[in-house]
Amino acid sequence: MKVRLENVQKHLNEELRDPKFKKAYELERIKVAMAQKIAEIRDEHNLKQSELARKMKVSQQFISQVESGQNNLTLETLLKLSHSLNTSIRISFSTKPSRHACITVASDLHPGGRHK
Repeated sequence: MKVRLENVQKHLNEELRDPKFKKAYELERIKVAMAQKIAEIRDEHNLKQSELARKMKVSQQFISQVESGQNNLTLETLLKLSHSLNTSIRISFSTKPSRHACITVASDLHPGGRHK
């Protein structure tokens, strides 16, 4: 069965009308964005998951869970990641109202691991 992207988007838009679904969807969207950014930064440092895990004194499985968005990251974990990757984290809140939850995950690194 072939699923058309338009049908998926239409279905998603219908589901997003439900406040409970919308809240869960937004949380997952943010978790995935953060997970992708963490994996990207680790890759920019040419580190394997196991190497980052060793630096953080956690298991490789934990890093895998972080990078797949399976964990709700604490501020402490974000700080450990930042320190282990020799980068900084930036979390900002906007005073502008928005229909959707938004998060910007930023790293103060240039490709290759150099600070800006």
